[in-house]
Amino acid sequence: MKRVITALCAAFVAMSASAYTPNRIVIPDIEGYKTLKGDFHIHTVFSDGDVWPSTRVKEAVWEGLDVIAITEHLDTRHQKMVNKGYFTKEKNDRHRSYEIAKEAAKGTDVIVIRGGELTREMAPGHWNCIFVKDNEKIVKEEESHGDDHFLSVQAGLKEAHAQGAFTFWNHPQWNKHAPNVTKWYPEHTKLLKEGYMNGIEVYNGEYCPEAHGWALKHNLTMFANSDCHGPLFYQHDYLHGEHRPVTLVFAKERSEAGVREALDNQRTVAFAEGMVYGREDNVRALYDASVKIISISHDWRSTKVTFENCSSVPLRFAKAPGSEEWSYTREWEIAPHSIKTLDIKALQKDHKYQEITAKEIVVNLFVNTYMVGPGEPLKVQYKVTRE
Repeated sequence: MKRVITALCAAFVAMSASAYTPNRIVIPDIEGYKTLKGDFHIHTVFSDGDVWPSTRVKEAVWEGLDVIAITEHLDTRHQKMVNKGYFTKEKNDRHRSYEIAKEAAKGTDVIVIRGGELTREMAPGHWNCIFVKDNEKIVKEEESHGDDHFLSVQAGLKEAHAQGAFTFWNHPQWNKHAPNVTKWYPEHTKLLKEGYMNGIEVYNGEYCPEAHGWALKHNLTMFANSDCHGPLFYQHDYLHGEHRPVTLVFAKERSEAGVREALDNQRTVAFAEGMVYGREDNVRALYDASVKIISISHDWRSTKVTFENCSSVPLRFAKAPGSEEWSYTREWEIAPHSIKTLDIKALQKDHKYQEITAKEIVVNLFVNTYMVGPGEPLKVQYKVTRE
């Protein structure tokens, strides 16, 4: 009877762990904060995108996002949209897409933030300004410096900060700006010292280890954003678990003000292509909230520990130093919203497993999908008491 009950419990756990919708990103709240899923780099037909602003809201709802920022290119816009009359002084050219998205978000749970992108050549490259009040003033200041890429961006960022905006460096590894090497220029040092660099995209199209390192060095907020131009349905196979890159924001409250406070205090991690990137305190908090031990059992020669992955982040583990006296799978995985059991034994002697006499088993693991620095996975330890 005991075995039957155990089997039924395991089946129930497996069923509940898999009860989720593949197209939605599901991430638990971490201790003390709400985990919000955001994309802070989005384009529509009002610059060089291919979809209407309301579609960006519908895509966010489909994936379970909590917040998006509309960040049209402030200095480039489609002439066809001008010809159609969407850009007129009466309609406030550089705010129209935000206004449409904001209206479309009514009745949904999606927070829409006003933003814009300054798009100049390197250095200093492309920059996003979010929580702006007036994009027209930002463009006016930027254009006052003509073709000087640095001075124009510097002026635009200065005006954005005067409006209380949050600004970050976009895709530093983009091959158009970094064809051979991803580089930090003196111009970036100057913008950092002036207080105009608040964050950096660690992921945009691909992971940028240099950006991850710079964020750690300079205490910058980390982002993973889609920079979407076309329909996201063409880019990701949602029904098989693919998702756009997102920034996970650990906020005190689910509001625009809550998002801003979290960004100001670097409480974010980047999540893209099944990988998490961030600073260790944030990454560890996310891991602790996402991975649970749901059962432990013992017999004379083994201890079985069953883990549950409560998130959309896949888990790939590798045995880490410190557990050399124990034998368990050196590399193993747990899919999103799934469970898996790790079977731990004492090392073999004469080709036979030995009886476990130790009162405690120490399991050390690298979590290769949770990165706390370039090439540096999160290390976790579990101490299992044998009773």
